Amino acid sequence: MHDEVRSLKAKAKKWVDAVRTRRINPTEAWYSVTSAIMKTIECPLMATCISRKDMDDIMRPILQAALPTAVIQKRFPRKLVFGSLGFQGFGLHHPSNSQLIEHLQAIVTNSHRDSPSHDLHLQNMELVRCYIGSEQPFWDLPYQLHGHLAPKGWIHFTWEELSATNLSLRGPLATVPSNQESDVFIMDELVRRDWPDKSLQVLNPVRLHLGITLLSQCCNAVGTHTHPDIW
Repeated sequence: MHDEVRSLKAKAKKWVDAVRTRRINPTEAWYSVTSAIMKTIECPLMATCISRKDMDDIMRPILQAALPTAVIQKRFPRKLVFGSLGFQGFGLHHPSNSQLIEHLQAIVTNSHRDSPSHDLHLQNMELVRCYIGSEQPFWDLPYQLHGHLAPKGWIHFTWEELSATNLSLRGPLATVPSNQESDVFIMDELVRRDWPDKSLQVLNPVRLHLGITLLSQCCNAVGTHTHPDIW
């Protein structure tokens, strides 16, 4: 994503230089923000994984140049700048919020289609689920406790961003069925017992190598002893 961030920063700088060196009235300045530079930033968001910090760095020079030109105090509270018109805001959409919405819409829309995106999303969600090793869908789990176990990627980034909001996503993702009554999901139990993240990151590759998720997969047929192959 570093190349994409540099590209967007360069486009933002070019736009800022144009605004500062031309004579435009406040209406034209605000129209240029909403219909020019914001559209440029929003165009690639479905495919990007740009952090909120990087988004703020991209937006900072734009707002510092655009607000005074539109006869608005440049230190105007950003919550109002990015607030909706219904709450007396300016109606701008923060790129990080737009990026998350684009990602969620892509997952929901392609979940019902026979498309390459459907296959990629499903495979990536199954990969994250495999690494997490939990009984629940990872969308329902607290990212702070389980996120470090998942491999970095588009789905991982979407989960991280989603966890910082009040939004939730239901499916499409099947859960791992238990093999026996009162079976235990190993990673769920270790997280519940407050094992350190570093210990979990050491144990999880071993679990993945053995191909186990449940405690019953480590035991003999009657469940009384650990299977010799596991040792």
